[in-house]
Amino acid sequence: MSNEAYVSLIGFVATQPKKGQTKSGSTSLSMRVGWTPRALNQTTGEWTDLPSSFVTVYCYRKVAEHASVCLRRGEPIVVRGTIRVREYVDQNGQRRNTVEVQADSIGHDIGRGISTYSKLPVRTDMTADEYEQSVVSTARSPLPGDLEQAAPEGAEEPGASSGEDSQHSEDAPIGPAGAEAQLAVDEEYDEQMAGDEVAGTDDSLEPAGVLA
Repeated sequence: MSNEAYVSLIGFVATQPKKGQTKSGSTSLSMRVGWTPRALNQTTGEWTDLPSSFVTVYCYRKVAEHASVCLRRGEPIVVRGTIRVREYVDQNGQRRNTVEVQADSIGHDIGRGISTYSKLPVRTDMTADEYEQSVVSTARSPLPGDLEQAAPEGAEEPGASSGEDSQHSEDAPIGPAGAEAQLAVDEEYDEQMAGDEVAGTDDSLEPAGVLA
């Protein structure tokens, strides 16, 4: 069982929050949090402000990541965490004590204003629409070096094939035009008949107009 002193304090962000990283790579956030007690003056019957107190607040990992995007200087907050008193030596060689709080949770004080909550979505996979959009957005024409990088060492070049594939590449050029020419030979395609049909189609079309 750990002997930790847990505290909850209500105050305001006194300094600009600063984001950093620990030696292990975790996200960290540090800031000064202050509060100003008030006391009733028995002579005048008015409330007066007492001297302000400040404490250094640290937080790590998820708490630091979330706090870094929603906390600003001057905002009222509620902090819960463990308190520590650390001794250090200042530039003049004097021993001093500083009070630090390692926050487990931080939130806005909604007694002094309005706050909104947003939970970070946990996405396990893409929907069908998201997948199609990602494919369209990443699709592009291959660059000259893409085929060279994709081909493993010792692999044959795209044009160097053997057997029936080699015979087919010699008979017709590579590409859509070659495929159509081979299809015309296999099906004994009559080019003269196709030309007559196209000509008849052209004759049946009416001119759209003559440019002035």
